[in-house]
Amino acid sequence: MELTSLEIAGYKNQRVPNTFFRQEKETTHLGIVLPGYRYSADRAELYFASRILLEQGVDLFRVEYAYNQTSFMKVPESEQDDWISNDVFAACNICLSQRSYEKITLIGKSLGTIAMGHLLTDSRFQSATCVWSTPMLTVEWLPKQIEQVKPRSLFIVGTADNYYKPEILKKLVEATKGRVVGIDRATHALEIPGSISESLDVLNRIVKELQGFLV
Repeated sequence: MELTSLEIAGYKNQRVPNTFFRQEKETTHLGIVLPGYRYSADRAELYFASRILLEQGVDLFRVEYAYNQTSFMKVPESEQDDWISNDVFAACNICLSQRSYEKITLIGKSLGTIAMGHLLTDSRFQSATCVWSTPMLTVEWLPKQIEQVKPRSLFIVGTADNYYKPEILKKLVEATKGRVVGIDRATHALEIPGSISESLDVLNRIVKELQGFLV
């Protein structure tokens, strides 16, 4: 397997950090990982999701934006949307040119689900398999976009997450005929406060669900 970083100019011509895992054998399946604001692609859930795809012979593209090291949170929300949309489309356009892909899997965590929502406005991504980890359901346009496109979806949520909205999630599950990994007492980080052992159990459960879904 070849690991490389693609040259990508995103918002205001700034470089978009990334890692592209290219399989030695031909593949028509591309996985795209979109991390959170502080939850990097190396964190456990995204790491194991990536491992699952790589073991299936999938090319994997990690968009490694690090907005927590920029002025991202200091600019208006409209500019944040433009920023992440420009970055993710610039990154994915370059990545999609690497091979002829017939299947796309999108995996996003938190802010990464906003990036996924932007991608779903493009017909190239509307048949993608989607993993929505702690989706930002309080962002009004995101659930509407998911309901409209109806991608094959797995939702991973914690009931102690401020972005968890059960009534909205129920509608999205119905619209997409999706699956839910609902974790009682789990925070936005998908951890159980005060219990390392329970947090590890949560991770184990998520990995098993991903193994069953990412096929």
